[in-house]
Amino acid sequence: MNVHEIVSADQLLTRYNRGERNFQDIHLHKLSLKKTDLYRINLSSACLSQINLSHSRLIGANLNEITLEKVNLSKSLLIEATLNHAKLIKVKLNHADLSGARLTGITFSHSNLSQANLANASLMGSNFTSKTQLKKTSLIGATLTRSKLKNINCWGANCTRAMINEADLQGANLSESCLIYAYICKSNLNQANLAYADLSGSNLQQANLTGANLTGANLTGANLTGANLTGANLTGANLKNVNLKQANLGELVLHEVDLQSADLTQANLRGANLSRANLAGANLSAADLTDA
Repeated sequence: MNVHEIVSADQLLTRYNRGERNFQDIHLHKLSLKKTDLYRINLSSACLSQINLSHSRLIGANLNEITLEKVNLSKSLLIEATLNHAKLIKVKLNHADLSGARLTGITFSHSNLSQANLANASLMGSNFTSKTQLKKTSLIGATLTRSKLKNINCWGANCTRAMINEADLQGANLSESCLIYAYICKSNLNQANLAYADLSGSNLQQANLTGANLTGANLTGANLTGANLTGANLTGANLKNVNLKQANLGELVLHEVDLQSADLTQANLRGANLSRANLAGANLSAADLTDA
């Protein structure tokens, strides 16, 4: 298609309404396409800048390798759309529905996904810059394996049963987020804020939680086998029935922490402060309690 032929929103919509779906490689700038129906449109490798697509329906759209800059997609429907290896710069996706979307290798820069629905979306290997917002975003069942979320704001996000293995979450704000039964194995949570987060039943095997803030966090039944918690803040955390086999808890302040029925087999508790902690039924077999 000759990209220079389309100069207005009306012309694009006229072609679409006539049955044309392939708009691959098109360049669109400063158009209003608000509240439009663009089901299964092909905009792969296209470049869209300063386009208003809010409240639009792009269900099943092909947006692979698209570049979006300053595009408004707030409250839009992108259910089961594909945005593999796309680049989104300063894009508004707040309250958008991307459930079931495929976003492998996507890059979000300075974008707003607050309260967006990304349930069951595939975001494997995705890259989120620190200015991107994921506040109260639904990531239920989403796949974020090997994604980069360093310093990202995920306050209040719902990541129930999400796959976040081997992800970089260093310095991320996950306070008050829901991570029930989430898989976060081998992920980097160094200096992450997990205050009052619900991590019950989650899998954090070999996760790096050095310096993490876990104040008031619920870790009931979580698996932290081999996790590194050096310098973490666990004040008021619930560690009941938690699996801390071979975990590094050296020098930690565990004052008044509930470790009832916790498995601390071979855990490193050297120099840890366990004053007034609840260790009823806890397994401390072969644990190192030197100077604790």
